[in-house]
Amino acid sequence: MNITFRQLEAFFLSARLRSFSAAAARLHTTQSAISKRVAELETSCGTPLLHRTPRGLELTHAGRQLVPLAEESQRLRVRIEQEVSADHPLRGTFRVGVTELTALTWLTRFIQCVQEQHPALMLEPVVDAGLKLFEGLEANRIDLAIMPGTFWGAEYETVKVGQVEDLWVASPRLQIPKRPLLPHEFEAYPMLEQSTGASKNRFYAAWRAEHGFRFNQVFATNSTTVLRELTISGFGISQLALDYVREDIRQGLLRIVKSNPMPPPMVYSAVYRADSFSLPIRRMVDLAAQACDFSLKANQASLHPPARPAKPSPPGRRRPPKA
Repeated sequence: MNITFRQLEAFFLSARLRSFSAAAARLHTTQSAISKRVAELETSCGTPLLHRTPRGLELTHAGRQLVPLAEESQRLRVRIEQEVSADHPLRGTFRVGVTELTALTWLTRFIQCVQEQHPALMLEPVVDAGLKLFEGLEANRIDLAIMPGTFWGAEYETVKVGQVEDLWVASPRLQIPKRPLLPHEFEAYPMLEQSTGASKNRFYAAWRAEHGFRFNQVFATNSTTVLRELTISGFGISQLALDYVREDIRQGLLRIVKSNPMPPPMVYSAVYRADSFSLPIRRMVDLAAQACDFSLKANQASLHPPARPAKPSPPGRRRPPKA
């Protein structure tokens, strides 16, 4: 019996996605190549593993027995690659999704770090709202998303790469009291928020509901840049990353609006499908954690090159804290 990691990978993804074409898209190859690998595996095992049906692929009895072993084999393969080939440069195309705040701060630094360590890897950044990025993960249009959140479901690995103080800010011209506002007092002021597709809203939704924050006049925009400009112009209170607006505060264009309680730090995580066993993903997660610095401006990346880690560490799944 001559079974390879590539055959087990093709079988596992085909079984999980119930489609040769979906597995091919995930592995950046052709449907015929995936079908051939599965056929070779079935020949080696001496039994069919997948039934081709109009509704998609269905596991046979032998296939159901093989799935957990195939999954274990892929984890072993990644571990071997990490331990034995940690310095081997990556090749191919890698699609990473980020939100606008990352694009405005440390994305350039991240790209620079990837190019320096893996010059043969073609990085394709996608900038969009967090929930749109998650849809891209579900549809296999992107390989990795970096966005707010600590848990996106059991089918996804979520690894913290950084965090940012996301505080209430407003123009001094609004003359908001300098004492901490209680949650219900916020409804007396116009609020500026990011649109519903922002994963930031999902991150803070439960916390705001728990503490009874009430907003009356809410203006929404899908642009962090526009949100900052509207806030500076005195249109209302917004919740923005402290690192991003620190210079505006120093210049007196904005000030922090205190609340009781204050918002918790917003965690940024690298999110990818749990069945995506690949060395590029593990390397990109490590590099994202290195590069993450929300105090940077995009054109400052080359002035602060990140140090190369001695050895990448395997990520773990994060669960949200209990209330």
